Amino acid sequence: MTKFCSQVLAQILFAGLLGLASARADCTLTNIGLTPLTELGLNSYSNYSGGLYPNGANQRPPAHEAAGLALAQALQPLDAAGNPDTNSGKIVLLSLGLSNTTQEWATKGTNNFTRIATNDPSLNPRVRIVDGAIGGQDAPRWTNAGAANWDTVITQRLVQASVTTNQVAVLWFKTALASPVNYGAFPLHAQALQNDMAIILRVARSKFPNLKLVYISCRTRAYTAIPTDLNPEPFAFETAFADKWVIEDQIAGRNNLNFNPASGPVVAPWISWGPYLWADGTTTRGDGFTWLCNDLESDYTHPSPTNGVAKVAQELLAFFKTDPTTTPWFLKKNGAGAPTCAPSAGVTNGVMPLTVNFSANAAAGSAPLRDARWTFEDGGFATNVNPVKIFPAPGTYHARLTVTDTNGNTAQGVVTISVSSKFDLWRAAKFTPAEFANTNLSGAAGNPDGDSLPNLLEYAMALEPKISNATSVVSATLSNGVFKLSFPHYKPATDAPLSVEVSSDFVNWSSAAATQTLDLGPIEMLTHQETVTTNPARFFRLKSVLQ
Repeated sequence: MTKFCSQVLAQILFAGLLGLASARADCTLTNIGLTPLTELGLNSYSNYSGGLYPNGANQRPPAHEAAGLALAQALQPLDAAGNPDTNSGKIVLLSLGLSNTTQEWATKGTNNFTRIATNDPSLNPRVRIVDGAIGGQDAPRWTNAGAANWDTVITQRLVQASVTTNQVAVLWFKTALASPVNYGAFPLHAQALQNDMAIILRVARSKFPNLKLVYISCRTRAYTAIPTDLNPEPFAFETAFADKWVIEDQIAGRNNLNFNPASGPVVAPWISWGPYLWADGTTTRGDGFTWLCNDLESDYTHPSPTNGVAKVAQELLAFFKTDPTTTPWFLKKNGAGAPTCAPSAGVTNGVMPLTVNFSANAAAGSAPLRDARWTFEDGGFATNVNPVKIFPAPGTYHARLTVTDTNGNTAQGVVTISVSSKFDLWRAAKFTPAEFANTNLSGAAGNPDGDSLPNLLEYAMALEPKISNATSVVSATLSNGVFKLSFPHYKPATDAPLSVEVSSDFVNWSSAAATQTLDLGPIEMLTHQETVTTNPARFFRLKSVLQ
């Protein structure tokens, strides 16, 4: 007897939203009822899962992060010809994109990213920050390798910064489609952008032969929902799915985005999320971040020089100073008398939404402390020494802290936070209120899709309760006397543990441990393997008991 289980992300429909909002472009559009991609959790948007990465996760899959770490740790300053030069070589961190990108990175106001980063004493002196983004140039204008935009970057921007194409190692990439309504309703416009982004990243790798790492950010919140505007809501929100999907393509080996020489010709850099910049107006994210009307110019789309640009710049700096794939090359090496920190959390595990009070526990060394920056692995950040963070979505998060003193010496620390789910929370996300009330349909033993997999096992294995699942979800093979049973396990489902049981008579069952584990982030693939004979008979089943 075998039971199975599944998780899907339920569709959230925003009935009437676009019709009500489409006539507005003003500061009354304080929120539109959308949930940030990072906070969708068990829910979905138009049947598409949330999270920054596959399986609804906000954390990079372990193998993908390991690959990024290896590239980051191997990054070296290069001379103009691309040869290692630790004395005077450069690591060029280049932006690429359109008007919002160039404004937030370098050209608008006095608190853009380039200004605050170059004034930060912890910045590696070998890092050269260059702006390659160009106003008015949306994604399609970068897809042609012969486009004038590339010539502008190479012959003007890099030359003005006294660096070459050989020294470009890292990109911050933020792009969009102008007037996305012309590409069709979601998901069509996001899919068009996804394809353009893949082309642009391949072109970028051909232009910059030592480009290794790319960090993508989504658009910020617009205060217009007029469909024909430059980039209104909900299109601005939806563009984040293009970012998510192009990264997922690389992780899954799709769409010709290989970065690993062991897997074939390298045609693209390693791709990851950078900061997630969207918030639903005055509705605060779990890190307290909002996007207010005065964060925008009068077009309700571009960032204001004082407020909007500074918000993005601060989030970017927090990311580059804390992420494990950026700190090896972005931060300078410590001198004597560095500060210390031992970050802690009031709670380190609990059920979503989980509120956590963090403490930096920082102490100065030979110089006063200058600042503290946190990131929480879901696109969020904080600049408070002791922030409060709400984790709305399940998963295992690494809250990362970097404290800096006035000499530019740093200390780093991390706190792991485990956010679990509950079966009833999953039911509420997957079923309508009427279905939720009908426990015959949505209860632990319910099987609405008729695939012989009861809901509790659907939950425990991260499957979909209303879509019949293929039998390949659970693999059972017998070869040369060796039996293997492999199945997915949704780690946040701590209230519904999965176990393998064995029997020789279908009456008496005993537990058998999994012998192999493959960590895929929020999901792990478990395998039970043993040598068997036909006498006596041997039966296997999966079991989950709601706790």
